[in-house]
Amino acid sequence: MSLVGKPKSKGINMSKAKPWCYIQVKDGIKVKVDKEDLKRIEKHSWRVQSSVKGGKPRVVTSIKNKEGAYRTMTLGQFLLKPRSGKQVFPRRYQASLDYRKSNLILCTMKERQIMLPKRKSKNATSIYKGVSFIKSKNTWRARIEYKGKQIYIGDFDRENKAALAYNRAAKKYYGDIAYINPVNRKMIERGR
Repeated sequence: MSLVGKPKSKGINMSKAKPWCYIQVKDGIKVKVDKEDLKRIEKHSWRVQSSVKGGKPRVVTSIKNKEGAYRTMTLGQFLLKPRSGKQVFPRRYQASLDYRKSNLILCTMKERQIMLPKRKSKNATSIYKGVSFIKSKNTWRARIEYKGKQIYIGDFDRENKAALAYNRAAKKYYGDIAYINPVNRKMIERGR
């Protein structure tokens, strides 16, 4: 493992952001980490492991426990040491090899479902989570599930407006762990 490059500051207020760097793990793959964790991380040999089909790659090492057996541990687990019942996941899924603590979140599996994007389905009427097309009304409906109940947000004339309404509700009900639909304001309306 080796240190690669210098901390980047493009678009980041460096007075608030912690200094970070890239480390290089086996096979030359670069991983982002906080500089303050570098000494602890360098004590172990890290590798990228591909998870089950369709899953994101993760950075892991094998650590010997008190009984002498080896346990595979992710870099996120190593850094945050989650208590029983909690797991470590990246906030931004497109940045799965970003192990800066600001990108990691401790949560239960149930909480993780809130953070996941919409499941792909051939029968889906919308590309956005929490949005569906109501053919009888010719509108886009936004809904969110909270504490096991469906909450109606509203009907909208455009799909992206419904997605933005879902995003506001998701932030209201779930805060930082909410999944936010990536709505592009220049999106071309889909023909319906």
